[in-house]
Amino acid sequence: MRGMGDTIAYLRRGIREIICLALFFFTFLACEYLFDVRMAEFVSPNEVVIYESLVIGASVIGFFVRPILYYRRPHAIDATSDVTGVLLVAALLLLIMAVQVEVVIAGGLVACCALGYCGSTAHANFARRFARTPCLARAAALSYAMGVLVQVLNHMVMPAGIPQQAVLVVCAIAQVALLHGARRAKLRDESDPNFEPSAAGLSVDALEYGAKWHDDPEAKAAFRRAVVRLTVATAYLSSVFAALNAGFTTLHAVGAVDLGDWPRLLLVVSSLVAGALFDLHGRSYMNIGMTCAAILSTLSFFVLIVDGNGGNELAATIIFYLGSGFFVVFFTTKYAAVSLYARWSYFWPCMGRVVNNVCSMLVTAPAVAIISSQNVLAAVGAALVMFVGIAITLLEQLGQRADDAVMQDGLPLATDDLGGDLAPTCFDPEPVEAAELTSDERLDAFVATFGLTERERDILEVLVASDQSVQDIATTLFLSRSTLYRHISSINKKTDTASRVALINFFWPGRPRTS
Repeated sequence: MRGMGDTIAYLRRGIREIICLALFFFTFLACEYLFDVRMAEFVSPNEVVIYESLVIGASVIGFFVRPILYYRRPHAIDATSDVTGVLLVAALLLLIMAVQVEVVIAGGLVACCALGYCGSTAHANFARRFARTPCLARAAALSYAMGVLVQVLNHMVMPAGIPQQAVLVVCAIAQVALLHGARRAKLRDESDPNFEPSAAGLSVDALEYGAKWHDDPEAKAAFRRAVVRLTVATAYLSSVFAALNAGFTTLHAVGAVDLGDWPRLLLVVSSLVAGALFDLHGRSYMNIGMTCAAILSTLSFFVLIVDGNGGNELAATIIFYLGSGFFVVFFTTKYAAVSLYARWSYFWPCMGRVVNNVCSMLVTAPAVAIISSQNVLAAVGAALVMFVGIAITLLEQLGQRADDAVMQDGLPLATDDLGGDLAPTCFDPEPVEAAELTSDERLDAFVATFGLTERERDILEVLVASDQSVQDIATTLFLSRSTLYRHISSINKKTDTASRVALINFFWPGRPRTS
């Protein structure tokens, strides 16, 4: 695992992407909170939850529009982004000043659609920067923690009313400005005659890392299976947390709890813990960690159901927040990693948020009905269904067959993104700064010298830059183990090496020898 210094370097180079995503988290959460407060002035608590789920679901439109424009109408992006920024600010002001319930609903719908557009861009930029690094989960956790922290501080420190609302509007403008500035910087870079294509990955609308495997039928089928399994798992988890959120939003609407108060700081703690845990050992603990967090969070649902007098709201809220941080980091990290292998890679980083919002819209009404009825049997039945689905989709791969090519997060590291001053491997090679070539230059020279194919190049990169097992490498590259062994045998034959250890020792000490 890379040292703390390397992690800090990754985070420092991607600070713009982290801040943009943090601003999205803050504006989206704060807009949701503001909408709940305004709707509580006009409708009953149960209706507040229903209307909230509808406006949150409307954000999916914005999440879809941006990727479609990116691939189908790229010349319209600038104008559309400017219009979206204006609509976002106008909708927030309308939401703040409206005196009729219909206007509040309209403001919430437009604001969430605009935030979806901005969020799609922020997630895509974040994935381009961090998806090929070993600190992806920690970067996602940092963004979410920053967004929640700003929300809590704004709620607890700033006076209620106009001051808090002004912070929301200012942060929304800052988010639009930063995303606009990132795109302009990218366009300036591309107009520079000295611009190198590999540098495009450092800014918005970067060159595609995706579609890397779409010409390989085996890899394509494995990718589809992995995406389906991940999406189903996210849907089950979203249903659990959407049901919990419905219960707490109802309590917030009646004044029993304040969802913006100090217990919300536990979201900061849980997300940072999740980021650190998820990045361990090539993110191999993500699924089991998320399963445990989901089970823990469900306890808060039973607390709300069983205690009809409302004496345990604080305990339930604490448990809920401890699990929610894990969930947001989970789906943000997973879909950012998936985007590297997708044909439409710009679309996939925000898919976790899309699935979550759609499920929230569908699950909210039944959840409110169960909570209102205090029906323990119905709650237990729903929880069992969720647990079974989560277990099947998240824990299935723990017992998978060795030749089953499935998606995991053991992704290649973007050592070129940080320059040649950081170590490119996970197994203590000689320092790169002492080497004459960067890792990418060394790899290109090695491939050219021994006549390796593109697929052999990809396999070689993982073999010499990680300590993954053969099965993990097959999983990462969407290959069966037998196919991977054939490629490794070909590489060994071309390089006259007898083992992986010999290949690694041959690759790193110096420049490749001539054949």
